[in-house]
Amino acid sequence: MNKVYSIKIEWYPAYECIASLYAYVHEKERKQFQLGSTWKEEATSKLPKEFAAELADERWEVLHRLVLLVAQSPEKQSVDAFLKWLGQIPAGEIYERLAPWVDTIPLNLGEIRDRSLALLTRWNEHYFSQVEPHIKEGLERSASQLAEQSAHMSPVELVDLATNGIWIEPVADLRQIVLVPQYHCAPSSILDFYRGLVTCLYPVGDADGGQEEPLRALLPITQCLADEKRLHILRLLAQNRCTLGELTQQVGLAKSTVHHHLTALRRAGLVRAHYVGSTTVSAYSLRETGLDRLPGLLRDFLESGEGRR
Repeated sequence: MNKVYSIKIEWYPAYECIASLYAYVHEKERKQFQLGSTWKEEATSKLPKEFAAELADERWEVLHRLVLLVAQSPEKQSVDAFLKWLGQIPAGEIYERLAPWVDTIPLNLGEIRDRSLALLTRWNEHYFSQVEPHIKEGLERSASQLAEQSAHMSPVELVDLATNGIWIEPVADLRQIVLVPQYHCAPSSILDFYRGLVTCLYPVGDADGGQEEPLRALLPITQCLADEKRLHILRLLAQNRCTLGELTQQVGLAKSTVHHHLTALRRAGLVRAHYVGSTTVSAYSLRETGLDRLPGLLRDFLESGEGRR
C-alpha cells in the first residue's frame, strides 16, 4: 500500500494575482468561471487602454510554472514582495527551482520571466491591488478553516472536500499536495502534478460575500439533475467506477459531450474525478456525500427566505 501524501495549506495574494490574470486572458476558460458576464468589462475599465489592448492578444501560458515558483518563494507575504523576488533571481536559479519537478523547461526562461513579470506588475497595479479586501479575507479564512479540518480528516478526504470532488490517489512518488484557495477561477480547481508534488488552487466561490449558501451550492446540483443524460451517468456511476471511455460507450454520446457532462457533475460535487499520478483523470465515481447534501440544502433554502425577487 502506498504511503499517503502530506498536505500543505497556504494562502498568499500572489497566487490570486496570478489566477486573476489567467482568468482575464483566457476567454474560453473564463466562460466556465462564476465571475459573471460583466467582470471582464469591469476589469478592463480599470486598465490603461494600451495595456488592455496588449492583453487582448496575450496567450500567457505559464500559470502552472508560476504557481510552483510562488510555492517555493521565500518572499510572498505580498504581491510586490513576490514580484521583486522574481525579478531579482537569475534565470539559472529559476531553472534549478523547476528542474526537480518539471520535465520540460524552455531555454528562454529569462525572457519568459521578464514578460510575466511585466504583465503581473501592471496587472497588480491597475486591477489586483484594487480587488475588494473582503475577497482576500475570505480566501485567508478558507485556508484557516481547512487547516482546522485537516486535523480530523485524511489527506485524501481533505482534498476531496476542498475541491468538491477531486480524489488524488496515493502513489509511491507523491509526497505532498499544496492546497491554495482561489476565487477568480471558481468553480474550477487549478491542478498540476510535478514529480512528487501537486499544487491545487481550489475554488472558494463565496469569498466575495455575495450569494451565500445554500443557494450557491444548490443551483449547480439542481441544474445537473435536470438533465436526463447526466442522470443516466449518475446511475451508471452508482453501479461501478467508470473511465471516460466506458461511460462514452454506455451513454451513447460523443466523448467530448460526456466529458462536458462529467465536468459539470464534478463541479457540482456529485461525481468524483480520480487522479493517479497525473493530471489525466483515470476514472469517475459517484460522490455520495454530494448527493447526501441535497435534502438539507433544499430545506435550508426553502426556510431561509433567500428566494425573494
